[in-house]
Amino acid sequence: MQWEADLLHAIQGVRNGFTDKFWTLVSFLGEEIFVIAVMMFVFWCVDKRKGFKFINIYFVSVAIVAGLKVLVHRVRPFNKYADNNYVQSIGEKSSDYCFPSGHTNSISTLSTLVVKEFPRARKFTLPVAIALVLLVMFSRMYLGQHYLTDVLTGACTGIAIVLALGFLYDLLKDREEYIAVVIVPLAIIASVFIGVFVKGEMLETSLTLTGIMTSAYIGYFIEKRVVKFNVKAALWQQAVKYVLGASVAGLLYFALGKLFAGDATMWLYGYIRYFLIGAWLMLGAPALFKLLGLENKNAERKESV
Repeated sequence: MQWEADLLHAIQGVRNGFTDKFWTLVSFLGEEIFVIAVMMFVFWCVDKRKGFKFINIYFVSVAIVAGLKVLVHRVRPFNKYADNNYVQSIGEKSSDYCFPSGHTNSISTLSTLVVKEFPRARKFTLPVAIALVLLVMFSRMYLGQHYLTDVLTGACTGIAIVLALGFLYDLLKDREEYIAVVIVPLAIIASVFIGVFVKGEMLETSLTLTGIMTSAYIGYFIEKRVVKFNVKAALWQQAVKYVLGASVAGLLYFALGKLFAGDATMWLYGYIRYFLIGAWLMLGAPALFKLLGLENKNAERKESV
């Protein structure tokens, strides 16, 4: 709709070097790497069950948004108005479709989970969550990547998915890992469908999501029954295990990316790459933390009594 393009044009009318950098930085709060970093902190250092819930719901929301983008096929505003530069792309250009906004969905999913799962801190987290979602929404419009309806739908989608899947988790109680019986087959079916009918970036996205979701479920299932890592630890232990876990995850991400870069025959590289990363996050890292003694063993004994 033209009024949405006019809105973006007006927003970009006040741009300068500082605001370009500022809103690009704000937009990073909706990036996958930031959201996963926060969620893994919850899984490794705060509460394993909540962390698993966070990471699972997040990737389900990403999958749903990816599917909606394929169905709607809405062209990015900077592409639609490329001839006259009425709406410009500031910074890195997104290459997929724009409805709904993935960045907004990511930050709204994370923010809603934090507010919902930590009720005692709600007086602080609720206003911060609202502010973060609104800032990311505006940043995506300022950068010319999304229309207003894109970001509004992205925010509503994230909130709705958290509430819907949160209810399902409440029904499962301490058997939350069995949600995989439903989610994994659906993810595989969706990936096959996209692989047949969609090419390019969406195929890579579907393989990525299927890989990390599969390994996350398998890893959590094994960790819960075999490793049984206790997240409670001294402050220095929390710092060590988070830095160690995140460093290895980053090394896997970049090393595997370099290993498979440009290999056109390795069409499953996205699946393999993210399967290994998910296995590290949910199983490898907790097992290493336990081996290194980065946990409060006294708290573990109290819980087992």
